[in-house]
Amino acid sequence: MDLQPAALEKIAFTVVDVETTGLGRADRVTEVAALRLCGWRETARFQSLCNPGIAIAPAASAVSGITDEMVAQAPIFPEIAPRLEELLEGAVFVAHNAPFDLQFLSRERRRWNLAAWHGPVVDTLRLARNTVALPGYSLASLREPLDLDSAPAHRALADVLATASLLRRLVERMQPPPLVLDDLLRAQEPIPATWAEAIAAGLPADLAEALKTAEQNEQIAELEYQGRAGSKSFWVRPLAVERNGPLFYLRAELVESDEKRTFRLDRILRVNLPGGARPSRRAERTP
Repeated sequence: MDLQPAALEKIAFTVVDVETTGLGRADRVTEVAALRLCGWRETARFQSLCNPGIAIAPAASAVSGITDEMVAQAPIFPEIAPRLEELLEGAVFVAHNAPFDLQFLSRERRRWNLAAWHGPVVDTLRLARNTVALPGYSLASLREPLDLDSAPAHRALADVLATASLLRRLVERMQPPPLVLDDLLRAQEPIPATWAEAIAAGLPADLAEALKTAEQNEQIAELEYQGRAGSKSFWVRPLAVERNGPLFYLRAELVESDEKRTFRLDRILRVNLPGGARPSRRAERTP
């Protein structure tokens, strides 16, 4: 079935959330939950702890409450994957900060030689930024202003229920109302922006100038980027600056793989243009 032209009421959405042992590339899934909706009504749900095969970082346990003892006798990922895939069959994948969940699920699939996910994705985080103006966009921050039916709790099923409610609230608020899936997919996409707008929003002028120069000259740049798991360097080909809600991003192509990625401009610490001017660095913030 081609989902794009179908009315939203006829489309199945499967809302997914995962909890993990940590945020690094070697970390694993500890819990999965999924809720399938059709006509905005729940048709199936699934939740399971998952034995990651490695220790859970104390910081991750502190957030989710999931401990090594809780997952010791839990099934491994290949044992729960068939049920998850059943709920995803013919559906749109939905998650809050979808790249995070997709990244961990993709790694588990590759690790166990399972088929990769191919299908449309709705990210309620991106959709929320473009739909409502609020100070924060975490599930907890969105619960009260959008009157979500369920409270997020950093456990997979609780966050899935909150995300499902959030999706419905956002669809109700969108103007013009989305009628088909394409409308919803377009509504979450970043909006083209200018470097002047990014500077006005707080990007240091020297960083903006370095990125703009690399973009205009089709030049490779090295970014020092502050991610979830710490700072890391990326070699990229800058393509454009864009905005999603209040946040500005650099869209770029990774040199090593030609993969397209986006980088939040407020998390870029340094830009180095090999052979060009000296590296531009974000000024250190004083306490």
